[in-house]
Order: sequence, then structure tokens, then C-alpha cells
Amino acid sequence: MANNLAEVYKESSEKFGTKPAFWYKNAAKEYQAITYKELYEDGLALAEALIDLGVDARDHVGILADNRKEWIVADCAVLLAGAANVPRGSDITDSEIVYILNHSGAKIVFIENDKVYEKFKNNKSQIKGVKTVIILDQDSKIKSGSGVLHFLDLLKKGKELRSKGKKEAEKRISKIKPDDLFTLIYTSGTTGMPKGVMLMHSNMIHQLHYVVPNVAKVTPEDRMLSILPVWHIFERVVEYFAIVNGGSTYYTKVTDLRNDIQKARPTFMASAPRVWESIYNGIYTRINDPKQTPPVRRLLFKVAYFFSKHYHSSIRFLKGLEVDYENRNIFQSLIGGVIAIVKLLVTAPFSLTILGGIAGYYLSSIGNPLSTVAYVISGLGLILNVFTLDRIVLSKIRQATGGHLRATLSGGGALQKHVDAFFMDIGITVLEGYGMTETGPVISVRSFERPIMGSVGDIVPLTQVQIRDDAGKVLCHIDDKKNIISGKQGVKGVVHLNGPQVMKGYYKNPETTAKTIVDGWMNTGDIGMINFKKTLTLTGRAKDTIVLLGGENVEPVPIENKIDESPFIKQSMVVGQDQKVLGAIIVPDFDALAAWAADNGITETKPEKLITEPKVVDFYKKEVRNFNSVKTGFKNFEQVQYVTIITKPFEVGDELTNLMKMKRHVITEKYKDRILELYKNS
Repeated sequence: MANNLAEVYKESSEKFGTKPAFWYKNAAKEYQAITYKELYEDGLALAEALIDLGVDARDHVGILADNRKEWIVADCAVLLAGAANVPRGSDITDSEIVYILNHSGAKIVFIENDKVYEKFKNNKSQIKGVKTVIILDQDSKIKSGSGVLHFLDLLKKGKELRSKGKKEAEKRISKIKPDDLFTLIYTSGTTGMPKGVMLMHSNMIHQLHYVVPNVAKVTPEDRMLSILPVWHIFERVVEYFAIVNGGSTYYTKVTDLRNDIQKARPTFMASAPRVWESIYNGIYTRINDPKQTPPVRRLLFKVAYFFSKHYHSSIRFLKGLEVDYENRNIFQSLIGGVIAIVKLLVTAPFSLTILGGIAGYYLSSIGNPLSTVAYVISGLGLILNVFTLDRIVLSKIRQATGGHLRATLSGGGALQKHVDAFFMDIGITVLEGYGMTETGPVISVRSFERPIMGSVGDIVPLTQVQIRDDAGKVLCHIDDKKNIISGKQGVKGVVHLNGPQVMKGYYKNPETTAKTIVDGWMNTGDIGMINFKKTLTLTGRAKDTIVLLGGENVEPVPIENKIDESPFIKQSMVVGQDQKVLGAIIVPDFDALAAWAADNGITETKPEKLITEPKVVDFYKKEVRNFNSVKTGFKNFEQVQYVTIITKPFEVGDELTNLMKMKRHVITEKYKDRILELYKNS
């Protein structure tokens, strides 16, 4: 069993040999594979060349690139050389490129293409330590020399060194220690300059040896689709657990997702919630479009989904897979069980056949004319059973994910409940998890055995979680065996954890490290609770908390998630810090709004003018109230009173992080005048 990530690459090469490890696009935009053996051999050769260039054990090597074959080969090479990589995407900003390369002390940096090199070149005078740049792109126009090399040339040199008997990489592998860094990731946090998270080989080995076997159950037959930024720890752990289990990973990007998902036909896919929401919205857009979906097919979908939804929810309740926030008593559970059984009998097609037939026979024997209705119901059940609505309707819907997806892994943010339920109800298991860059990353995750909706799953092995109040008092303490060590369930507080996945610390930042990790316990900054199924439920982010003038604390994320369920709202952000009431910045879904406007006698079509129409503003106020009210579970002070509408969506690299989390401070600053206008007369 591998003790470090370098050994993971080596062992996988020996186990899976000529099996495809990664699929990438060639010049013709067609998928082409690199095998496990080729990956390891290229990694060894490149490692040898890096060592020859002067890379020492435990050095930091920059990799500024997106998902591609050369990235994974470079990652392999850096690890085999006993060094740690410092990864970032090609969308790195000028200030980040200067800060990260200087702070990390990288002497060598892999750069994706000429465009990223131009950023480096423009800031070169401020970057002190980098001696050599290696361009990954084969089509680069940058000439070699004066500190610039090309990936293929360096790989070729490494192979020549290996052919002459050089075996320095093997020596480095044997000397890697568990607490050596495998990566130094600079967080793309929502505030301030990024912090360098030091992750050790032992952090990732814990995930591969203890988390993956209990959750993902990936096999050599599995096909993965890689769409998240490869430098992010969530994507990294998914790629590593594919490697350790012999799965095949296909590289794609957001713009190619629709086509590539059909080419790869993934069986397993990990992504941030926004991707699943996008797929969900795409499905419903097609279903509700008369040009794409005729009325009969739309009706069939609604019938099939109705049956599937209630059938699956009943099964979840009866199997004990429905989250419990209140500690239901025996009477409540009994009532819930009876309701679930009734729903199961009504929605299971075969049950309709039997029950309708029995009722028809009985009613017919006593001469009741309702016997005909009962026989019709029985026949309907038979039809549904014979033709199987799941196969003729929902299977077509599943084609939106390639038709072979058996599970999704969602992380990097909260998955909206209706999206979560939709995929579960059409037969795709959702394994929502929770983690952080600082915890390498997984803290808790649903498993195939316990996919409890409304939670982010069970605490992973060898890990303990505490829920604490603002004063640090432990409200609930649970271990990985689901033992409640102290406190009680169902109480909200800040999540703290202790486990082998916790980072070594923040690089060159002992003060922040000391504040974050105290006596081995890490403060996540997230608010959550241990529910009565002994899984973890998250309810908000401590630093996202809005404090109203009256002292009420409001968690904006649940409100935003609910508001965003509106088909007329694309994005929203709740505001109101130090105000009497809440307001919200709304980004409309302009396609839906245009149709509504036409139906309501509004002739204006330009978005900039459309959002100023009084009828439109009133409509959005009412739409927000429909989703954010006492009826939908919000207290009075949690209800949005004012809205301001904008035309520009929140985008990655501007208002959103790479995992599509809102940079609240950026949005607040950008629209500060609009926010002030909201509260001008309050």
C-alpha cells in the first residue's frame, strides 16, 4: 500500500499498465488516451530532467495551467522528484502571479501557454526567484532560451538521461516523509490576499486509504469527467482516487461540457453545485420549450417524475435515509411510515395493478358501478409497469448526463435542495460532501449506503467533529463511529474538526495558523449541526453572517438558495449588514423575464431599460416574497424587504471564486451605491 503520492503513481502503473488513465483532446479535438504506464514513465523522465535542472527535494515548483494531459504529467514529475507543486489556473491575475511565485519561493514554474507567459513576462521585474519557465503548450510561439524551456523538449531530455542510466527520481521517492508537502495551494478566498495552504502526503494518503473506499467505490471500469479547476484540492482528490483505483479521467471544460459528456459517457462525475444546477435548468428548459418537447412528451415526463419522486421519497423514509432535524418521536415516525407506505402503494405501478384489480373485483361482486374506475386504475398500473415510465421517459432525461452516470459527487458549496432531490429522484445518486482546502479536503460525505439528503454525510474515518458556540463551548462532539461523545444533536454552532486530513498550516504565516488550529482542532468557520441521523448539516458560513441593526444574525445562503429557485432569477445576493431589514441584489433570467414582459404588455426589450420598468421591479419584489416568506420557513427578520436589479451576471474571476462562491466583499463594493439607494429612505 502506497505511503505517499509518488508511490501511488508507481503502484498504479504496475497494477493498471496499458489501461487508459487520462483522456485529452488532440489537435483534431478528438479524445486520445495516455495509459497508466505512459503516465508514470513520462513522469519519471520529466522528474529526472527537473532534478538535472536543479530541483531539490522539498522545493516548490509552480504549475500555472488548466485541466490537460501535461498538467497531470507535470504533477507526477514534481512528486517523483520529491518536491511540492504550487498550482494555479490560467486565469491567474497579475497580482496573484507576483504574490504566489514570490511567496512560495518557486525557482521553476510550468506555464500553460503564451497568454499566461505574457502575464508572467509583464510582471517579471517583480518576480524575484523564478529562474526557469517551462511552456506546456505544443503550439507555443515563445522561443527556447534565456530561462524559457518547452515541455516536450524537457521530457525528451529526461528520457535521454534515463536511457544513460540516471535513476535520481527513484532515490527521491524512497526518501519522501509523511509530513513532506505534496502541494502548496493558495486559496482563492473571498477576502484578502490568498493564503498558502500546506498539505502533506499524509493528508492525501488518509483520503485515498480511508475516505475513497468507503464512499466512491471507483473501479477500473469507471469513467470520470474532469471539469473543476485541476489546481483545486477537490478536483485533485477526485483525480487521485481515480488513479489509485484505475479509473479513466476525461478532461473537459465548461464550454465543451455538453458535447464531452456524451463522448465520455461518465459513470462518475464530481463538480461544484453550479454545474448540477446548470444541468437541471437545461433539462427543464428543454421540457418547457414547445419546440423541443411536444405536449404529450411533457405530460409523460410530469407523470413519470411524479411517480418517481414520491416512490423514491417513500423508499428513503422507510430505509431511514431521510434527514431528521428534530428527533422525531415514535408517533411521528409511525405516522410518517404509514404515509410513506401509502405513497409507495400509490406510486409503485405494479401496486396500482394489484390494488385496482382487487378493488374492481370486490366492487363488481357487489354490483357497484365504480368497479369500472377500479379496473381502469388497474389497467393504468399495468401499462405503467409494462412500458416502464422510467425507461421510456426518465432514461431520456438521464441522457443529459451521458446516460451512464451512477453517481455525482457535489462539493465546494451547498447544493440546492430541489436540485439534489431531482437527481436522486430520477435515479442518479448524489454524494454531497463537505470539505476545505485546509482539510485536504473531505471532512464528511454521503455514501452509497447512507445518501441522506439534507446533510453532507457522515464524518469520514479517523476524524472527530465538534460543534461549538461563539465562546468556544462544545455543544456537540461526534466521532467517526457516530458516537456522541458529549453535548447534544440538533444544536447549531461553528464546526471544528480534528483528524489526519488537517493541513500542516499556512505557509510563512504562523499567526493565522495558530488562530485557525488550536490544540489540534481546526476552526472551519462554517456553521452547522449534527442532526438526528448523526450526519452533518451545514446551515451557513460564520463570516457570511449578516448582523441586522436589531442584533439579529442572518445566514444569507439559505435565503439565496431559496430565492434562486425562481425561474425568473438567475442569481441573488442578500445584503443588510447593520441595516434594519434585508435587501437583495437580483440578477434576472432575462429569457424568462422577456417572455413575462411580452405577456404583460411591456414592449421594452433592452435589459438595461427593462429592469427600470416599475412593473418589472414590483414583479421581482413579489417573486422574492413568494420564495422568501413565513410559508417557506423564514422568520420575519429573515425576509427580504428591498430588491435592486442588475444586468451583469456574477462571473468567475470577478464576483465569483473558481468554485463559483460569491466574493461578497467584491459585490458589496461594486454595488455599494445601489445598496445605499435601497436603504436611503428606510
